[in-house]
Amino acid sequence: MIKYIFILMIGIWMVVFSFGMRFAYGEEELVEKGKQLYTQKKCGLCHTVDGSGGKKGGDLSDEGSKRDAEWLTKYIRDPKSLMPEAKMPAFRGTDEELNALVAYLMSLKKAK
Repeated sequence: MIKYIFILMIGIWMVVFSFGMRFAYGEEELVEKGKQLYTQKKCGLCHTVDGSGGKKGGDLSDEGSKRDAEWLTKYIRDPKSLMPEAKMPAFRGTDEELNALVAYLMSLKKAK
């Protein structure tokens, strides 16, 4: 029971922290920081955005339409926790960086 309460508290903290970061930076600044992190962390070696980048990790050009921020946060932090067959390494960075990266990915939506 304590384990589930702990997991719930972490989930609540992540949501609150994520919204807090968006207010602190402003949405546009957070997305820009995430875009810079995407380059710095070399995500483009495996992933594609708008036709440029690697092919192993899949195209993220419309990721913001496919997933929600909570799922992306969990997956990027520990891919194998949601997909045991995942080849992507776990994220190495701060919670602030992870929130910025997720904000960037959530901004990636193709016009319909």
